[in-house]
Amino acid sequence: MTDSFAPFLFDQDDPARRGEAHGEQWRAEIRELAEIRAALALKKGSFRDRAQLDAVARLHLPLLDNFSAPLSAELRGIARGADVAPEAVVVLNHYTDLRDVPPSVLEGPCPEDPVVSDSFHALNTNGDGDDPGGCTAVYLPGQDAPVLGQTWDMHGTAEPFVRAIRIKPRSGDDEVVCFTLTGCLGMTGVSARGLAVTINNLTSTDGQVGVVWPALVRAMLACGSAREARDLLLRTRLSSGHHYMIADGREFYGVETSGKLKVVTQTGARAAHLHTNHCFDPVLRRHEAVPKASTSFRRMELATTLYVQQRPQDARALWTMLSSHDGWPRSVCSHIDDAGGDPSASKTCGRMIVDLTRGEVLVGRGCGQLEPPTVVKLDRWRGGHVP
Repeated sequence: MTDSFAPFLFDQDDPARRGEAHGEQWRAEIRELAEIRAALALKKGSFRDRAQLDAVARLHLPLLDNFSAPLSAELRGIARGADVAPEAVVVLNHYTDLRDVPPSVLEGPCPEDPVVSDSFHALNTNGDGDDPGGCTAVYLPGQDAPVLGQTWDMHGTAEPFVRAIRIKPRSGDDEVVCFTLTGCLGMTGVSARGLAVTINNLTSTDGQVGVVWPALVRAMLACGSAREARDLLLRTRLSSGHHYMIADGREFYGVETSGKLKVVTQTGARAAHLHTNHCFDPVLRRHEAVPKASTSFRRMELATTLYVQQRPQDARALWTMLSSHDGWPRSVCSHIDDAGGDPSASKTCGRMIVDLTRGEVLVGRGCGQLEPPTVVKLDRWRGGHVP
């Protein structure tokens, strides 16, 4: 076992104080990453300038207030602790969705129900067409325990900011371990109840103002079951597309979304499920804009082949599979930026894999072949259901 990526503990009971501690802990990193992601949003989105980007980001704050007062308080606390504006933390958290939100949302009388033009957005999203990467997520029924995990592929400049966090308030029995970035509420994770959630980005043409997606992930992780988390997702207003894998050891759901649509495309805890960064559902395909250079279809092919060849049955075997360099640099463990020389190109910045019976998490930054996993045990684990 290595402690090179041990999760940082936030044990504050008060969400606002927890956010402030987060912001204070990584103040310099949060400021730097917020600027990196703002620049990328301007490059890849449809925004005229930084002022317009910030204005669109601010529209998301009232929705977050209404969705979850505690998570809104935590996000605003991060902003105070890092001494940045709340909209900067929205940009940092919500970057992949913000790229898909058209500036026309600023023109409507009600930001909660913007009118979106698919044709306008399709011409302006990812205008440079150079976003080829994305995450690979896998669920396994396992030999004696179900396992859920994913790579986290992002712009390579995000890798230094990758962290693991443990949120374990001193009062009560809650605990969550998340893979995240400095300043981010959490991108994927598992709760002490045995509920885990992974996320794959989907590029949508019907972007709108919605709930900041890492806040949705945290809210889903606070649910009592996979079904409850699925239902929360299905009734939440989103900004853009993601594929969510939701599992609790008894049930599994894979849900594809665009900005305005949601479809359960995968079910069943006794079968293996894989997903990359394109839609399975034919209706949702009409609302997505997979970049021309995307490796999503190739990675799906590679992951499927690796699964058939390796038949992984536990968390460590899935770690090996998700660290594969077959097809390098456009491999499951992606090294596109290493091959092309663009530091902001997509690469695998880390991975997280959860054993849903034992409450054991394998997590790490960067290439899985170069960095061994850090093994994390949830202290308050009370899951352990086997389908």
